[in-house]
Amino acid sequence: MQFLITNDDGYNAPGLAALYQALSSIGDVVVVAPATCHSSKGHAVDTKNAIRVEHRHVEPFGKMYIVHSTPADCVRVGIRHLLKSPPDCVVAGINPGANLGVDLFYSGTAAAAREAALLGVPAIAVSRLLHGNLPVNWDAMARHTSRVIRRMTEPEFHLPVGHFWNINFPATDENDYPDKIILAPHGIEPHAVAFKVLEQTADFEILEYSAVYRDRGRTIHCDVHHVFERQIVATPVGPSLTPVPTISMQSPVSLLNATCAN
Repeated sequence: MQFLITNDDGYNAPGLAALYQALSSIGDVVVVAPATCHSSKGHAVDTKNAIRVEHRHVEPFGKMYIVHSTPADCVRVGIRHLLKSPPDCVVAGINPGANLGVDLFYSGTAAAAREAALLGVPAIAVSRLLHGNLPVNWDAMARHTSRVIRRMTEPEFHLPVGHFWNINFPATDENDYPDKIILAPHGIEPHAVAFKVLEQTADFEILEYSAVYRDRGRTIHCDVHHVFERQIVATPVGPSLTPVPTISMQSPVSLLNATCAN
């Protein structure tokens, strides 16, 4: 089995090395990773500027490709240019920090998996919730990620083209990761967005994001709830952005009687 792996934290991030360790025991691994951190920058791609791709030997990966662009561009370059044929699976991560609920709109990790799925390649995004009292043991994460990826790449978990698996690990001791994977939808509740003023004059303000990640809405059925309850969660994510069941999408809408709100 051939994997293409990437991340949104940069080629020298410990999570990428842990992912390489996790997948090397399963198959061949090609590393195509961004030169710098692109965390929380979403599904950006660059179609206006030339993209520099370095072919380098970096431990522990051996030969790897360093792309001076976004995670989604790493996947595009890897699948459409560097590899002679598409990989069996693209895996993005391991992200130090969960990608739950509406994080999927911001996450560069999820964007890399989504781009692969849109290009017709099975894909998985992997993240781990952070907690100050429970630092990430990357060797343990590699072992647990390996068993989860082995399971989620079995035929029964194959998704339609355009879809990918978003997997989140809880913040827990390395010996306490669950033996089961919970399948759950992603939450749609917004973050508790807040800002702190660092500096202020009559002409400008300098703001710092100050919301607490755990202070967010959730239902008992969604990924946010289950990961905060220390479960490993896999969420199937699709490409459609227009699931509006209350509006008919079958016929044109008349504008004859439309008015503008003041």
